[in-house]
Amino acid sequence: MSQGVIQSSVRQIILKQTKKRGFDGHHPWILEHSIHEPGSTPAVGQVVDLVREDGKFVGRGLYNANSRIRVRIYTWDQTEQVNDGLFLRRLDRAIEHRTKMSTGEPGESMRLVFSEADQLSGLVVDKYSEHIVVQLTSAALMAYVPSIADRLYELYRPISISLQIDERTAKSEGMEPQLKCLLGSAPIEPIEIIENGLRWHVDLNAGQKTGYYLDQRENRLAAVRWIPDHANVLDVCTYIGGFALTIAKNRPNASIMAIDSSEKALLTAREHAELNGVQERVKFINADFFDYLSAQVDAGVRYDAIVLDPPRLASSRDNLQRALAAYHRLNFLAMRLLQPGGTLVTCSCSGRVSRQEFRDMLKGVATRVRREVQIIEDRGAASDHPSCLSCPETDYLKCIIARVL
Repeated sequence: MSQGVIQSSVRQIILKQTKKRGFDGHHPWILEHSIHEPGSTPAVGQVVDLVREDGKFVGRGLYNANSRIRVRIYTWDQTEQVNDGLFLRRLDRAIEHRTKMSTGEPGESMRLVFSEADQLSGLVVDKYSEHIVVQLTSAALMAYVPSIADRLYELYRPISISLQIDERTAKSEGMEPQLKCLLGSAPIEPIEIIENGLRWHVDLNAGQKTGYYLDQRENRLAAVRWIPDHANVLDVCTYIGGFALTIAKNRPNASIMAIDSSEKALLTAREHAELNGVQERVKFINADFFDYLSAQVDAGVRYDAIVLDPPRLASSRDNLQRALAAYHRLNFLAMRLLQPGGTLVTCSCSGRVSRQEFRDMLKGVATRVRREVQIIEDRGAASDHPSCLSCPETDYLKCIIARVL
């Protein structure tokens, strides 16, 4: 087992006086503009104490001079050490919580660790059937990966444990992108998982972000409850068919149109439709969603239910207003296409867009189209993706199911 970083005397990083109030709520990210840069730069992953200008202890974490997030805080207790023991205890706690959600069925997949929500900032662990993928978003945690992988193997005895670091994260953290097998034998071909009674093929070699989204699992099934069996349904940004196929399986007499701008994604969606025997119930169309919706409005088409699940539109605070404008336009077009009393399932996976901002956007759209919007369910990510009150970014996924009257 790796020993990670051995602590002796802990280096102090001084929090700017003007920024101290921002950390009273235990947010784990300490940004570069919030601290006084130290005279000599600590090593990446070095344990540091964050202190106020008067020397009062704030929290203890790991430093990375290459990241906009200079310090990730892992404990607010001065007596607690940041080491392998801490991370493994947090890992055990996270997994113990997930065992309460597990059905134990073959092919079951879930998120075992969700970064800040599990007090493991920078670490995501997904289990896809008999394979585990560790996604690292913090270079400061690299030294602890061997210990984490060992514990995961001890608990699950999976066929493989892989490490993924995507290019965007690598650039922002000052490390190299990686996709490699840590333990066991990584699958060459896509593996099969089961979700809501449907079979899905996931390519772990392409990275789970491009293979499947576990966070919408419960929302896909929840949407079905509000869609009549003979409904005319439009699934916008279907990706590989998550909502469309779930509706097709549970509403065999529904007519479903699924659109996406990616032909590659639609090819996979069609393969999944055939795999699950619902290919005759879903029509897939390659199109820009704004152009397609606008043309449908002009043609006077009407739907009984519309699902909007666009990709992340706000990657930073700087483009928040642009993202809200895009959400407004998308939902405006959808509401114009819905029959009176029709079901709208509208989602946002942009962490920069708060739940209240998303609801306010919908209110503005409802006012503009002069229709009442009755919210039936205000949902988030699946229960294996918990949110943490001290870190609002963990409440990133919004899924509102509404009736447009």
